[in-house]
Amino acid sequence: MVLTPAITDSLYFLISEVKTHIGHLQSFFSHGTVAHAHRLLERSGHAYNLNLRVQNACMKHIALQSNQHSMSYRAISRIASELERIAELSRECLQQMNFLHSGARLDLTVFLPLLDKVDKSIDLISRALKDRDTQLALKLGRTERKLEKSYKKLVGHYTLQLKKKKHTEDLVSGLFIAHAIEQMGDALLNISDSIISGHMGQPLDLQRYNSLRNTINSWLDEGMAAQLQVTPLAETRSGSGISAIDNPSDEQWQRLVYKDGTKRKLKEELEGVNRWHDIYPGVAPHIHTFQKEGDNAALLIEHLNGETFEQLVINSPQKHRKKAMTCLKKTLNSIWQETYTKEPHPAHFMAQTLKRLPDVYNVHPDFKHERQRVGGHSIESFDALVKKAAKKEQRLAPPFSVFIHGDFNVDNIIYDSDLGKINFIDLHRSCYMDYVQDASVFMVSNYRLQMLEEPVRRRIREQVCWFYNIVRAFAEKHDDKTFEIRLALGLARSFVTSTRFILDHTMAMRMYLKARYLLEQINQLPSHKIRDYRVPLKELFSE
Repeated sequence: MVLTPAITDSLYFLISEVKTHIGHLQSFFSHGTVAHAHRLLERSGHAYNLNLRVQNACMKHIALQSNQHSMSYRAISRIASELERIAELSRECLQQMNFLHSGARLDLTVFLPLLDKVDKSIDLISRALKDRDTQLALKLGRTERKLEKSYKKLVGHYTLQLKKKKHTEDLVSGLFIAHAIEQMGDALLNISDSIISGHMGQPLDLQRYNSLRNTINSWLDEGMAAQLQVTPLAETRSGSGISAIDNPSDEQWQRLVYKDGTKRKLKEELEGVNRWHDIYPGVAPHIHTFQKEGDNAALLIEHLNGETFEQLVINSPQKHRKKAMTCLKKTLNSIWQETYTKEPHPAHFMAQTLKRLPDVYNVHPDFKHERQRVGGHSIESFDALVKKAAKKEQRLAPPFSVFIHGDFNVDNIIYDSDLGKINFIDLHRSCYMDYVQDASVFMVSNYRLQMLEEPVRRRIREQVCWFYNIVRAFAEKHDDKTFEIRLALGLARSFVTSTRFILDHTMAMRMYLKARYLLEQINQLPSHKIRDYRVPLKELFSE
């Protein structure tokens, strides 16, 4: 961690102050001396002020500096907060003494071994920070399990005593003291996680760090694993962490991508990638290893060179973007032709919409309303529009299916200009389905990019139109007569469900209204006009 002397000094003074708190509490539990109790209670402001000093300094540096060292400052900020929490818990232990009766039968010395573990663990914090010693941080984190084990024994003992219904008030106070010391273990675990996160430059708890280490060691020998450098790449909405793994000492090293998350989702991604390798080799990355532990899992994946279509539309000139789109056209046409099957697999866009509407309404409650009247005009609720459109959708099964990406957002498609190649990532939803699912997701994922500068919005509209022409040409070639109406349903679904990720209410409202506009068009469309329908592209993707 790169820290200023002022922050380091304040933090070390705070560590010393917390040790003083623990020391006074140990002395009181050993000897019952009132003087130690008074000294501890009189120091309540010391830890608070030192923590505040660290917090203010860290906030200042996070605000003024680049993101390069922000994780270090955030880690120190959390460490300081947890240290103050330990000091507060020490005072809470002492305050329980006020509830003890005269002639109390509570043996306070049983808490001394637990406090000794806390005291020794606090000593590790300075060394782990100063020496950037992850092993010490791991040792610090293991204290939580030891304290929890001791706490459970004390709970069992006090519970048996409580059943005898003697000295119950004193025993309850003993339970509260034991619980407070057990919470010190939780604080030490959080400090351990923060030290590891600061060293690694990304948020990692003990479980995620062990998963990362075990996954790397399963593919490389431990000697090489120790040389690797891990840097954060992204954090998905589902909670998965994505990191780059480099070896600065090896010029021939090929960067790897580490991804961890729930076992179910990562297993789905592994299966999706393997299906792509079987069905259409070359478009999906290679997975080097898959490790699972409990409900979590991790993947070590080939790093793909190139730019995402999000990066392209934001930063690249038109000539470069046209080349990328031409490459995407060739890739999609080849995949769709290769995986073409006459067996229909409808996307059920309206069912997807209904499933996600509760999450939309949680973020934007004003989108949910009952049927209303304005003068003589009736305005149906959004739910009613969706349910009405769902009935029409039942008669609009696609004439064929292809193998689709399943989450065809602009940040999941990579263009390598050097090789003239397209790659896909995040493939856990890949399956045989209506290709309009991918088409509608791609188009709306462009629109929802929260880049408001007019040149960027113009490039977004251009990219959407290029892509629409690609997909429409494929539909015409394969005599897909209901392509446009299904695309409208897919766009309505993507417009409204995407608002659950957008807090800019003006933009979210635009997307919601675009979805309403499409659904009202679809619901008013006579059956004999369905094949003549055209998606109002200009109205939808203009501001």
